[in-house]
Amino acid sequence: MRHIETRAVFSLFLAAAVGCGGDYGGGGDFGATPGGVKDMKLARELIANGQVPPAAALLVEGMFAEHDLGLAGAPCNDVLCLRTALGVAPDRDGDERAWLQVGMSSNVIPEIFPRPDTTFIMTVDVSGSMGWSSGSDDYPTPGRLSRQLLHALVDPIEGRDQVAIVTYGSDIRTALPLTSGNNEAAIRGAIDGLREAGSTDMYGGLQRAYELGRQARVAGRQNVRVVLFTDVQPNVGPTSPTAFDNLVSAGAADGVHITVVAFGLGVGPEVLQSMAKVRGANAYSMQRGDDVTTFMEDEWPWFTAPIAYDLAVDVRHSSGLAIDQGYGFPVGFAEEPSFEVATVFLSKKRGALLLSLTEETEGALELAYADADLAWVNPAGVRRTETLRATRDGSALDERGQWFAQEATARTTALALLVSGMHDAAAAYGGDPALATTIMRTAQDRFAADAAAIGAADLAPEVELGRAMLDLIVERAPQGTLYGP
Repeated sequence: MRHIETRAVFSLFLAAAVGCGGDYGGGGDFGATPGGVKDMKLARELIANGQVPPAAALLVEGMFAEHDLGLAGAPCNDVLCLRTALGVAPDRDGDERAWLQVGMSSNVIPEIFPRPDTTFIMTVDVSGSMGWSSGSDDYPTPGRLSRQLLHALVDPIEGRDQVAIVTYGSDIRTALPLTSGNNEAAIRGAIDGLREAGSTDMYGGLQRAYELGRQARVAGRQNVRVVLFTDVQPNVGPTSPTAFDNLVSAGAADGVHITVVAFGLGVGPEVLQSMAKVRGANAYSMQRGDDVTTFMEDEWPWFTAPIAYDLAVDVRHSSGLAIDQGYGFPVGFAEEPSFEVATVFLSKKRGALLLSLTEETEGALELAYADADLAWVNPAGVRRTETLRATRDGSALDERGQWFAQEATARTTALALLVSGMHDAAAAYGGDPALATTIMRTAQDRFAADAAAIGAADLAPEVELGRAMLDLIVERAPQGTLYGP
């Protein structure tokens, strides 16, 4: 009887979670973060291995996702709660800016969160580059890591779930048709039977996966997720970021969403980025064996739990200011930034978006305010809107020319400036190493000073990361991934 009552509570909670909101007693302490690329692991590991990362691997959205950047505010009484705060500080070039943070949290109580029944289409690269039978314990091959993660994902899957396995190499194969989560022996047997098989037709593998996903949708399955296991090095069929963007977008339009798990140090970040920004999508990187354990502890089941779509941020501000740019908004490779987020997921961390505003009239920053007009659609299809005002309270700037209403916005701004500087330095490195050195030194000096002033423990490792990348640029280290530029 107890079990039945608990499941009934879960069902009621889920209905509320995807409906119009309500007070669930969580207080807004749980997190929510945008989709897109969810970590900086590829860049970190390349730097640790003596390589300057490609610019596409250095994304502000990935850095934000690794930090808890929640804002304080009124009690959160909805599945997605948005708050705003303002700051004033120079940008990397020393020009005065206002900084508007949009913070994300949730009233979901994780202990009773009713994970929805899910159909998982595990889509696995079995090409030679994955190395299914080699690699060190420190750096297992992508194939070994894939098998480890596949087994880890089976552990919490229940009978109400479904699993299918598609493999792609030189050929496309359905290694396991849609199967009940109760049939653990069949699922694990298919995982253990995976072997290397030639080249990398990732496009063909995804086509097959979406065929199965659409079949599941026709059969009435509501939550269908392709989980792509890949080193993101397609070499057969379409291989461009645009081709994968179009394929994944078409699948999302039919209600089949994707999680990309990128393995190893040879990841093609441009293709990864273009898939990860699509509606319902997210992406993670793994290079070490303990990355699987960390992923399951931190991301399960939240990577399967979107709580908002099409979050748009429109800013109306005081006179004399102008919108400059946004940070942390997922976009595809080479796309122009926009102030929109395709999907917001539940997360253990409270996420952030950041916008900078320039001063066009002298003195405009002294009494600045910004109204953030926010609009999004919840999973039930209900459109929500909210307007939040952030203001400067008249306090004087400190000795460094900065003022922030909340410490979280100071941290968010510092992280954005560091990663954008790393990105710009990496972009310049191939053609003008001296310019790259100047950009990176400026970004690193600024961030080290910000971190010292803020004094937050989570910034110390990022000081070391910036310093390590600066050293590599000064030393003229190679740039690229394991497979080259």
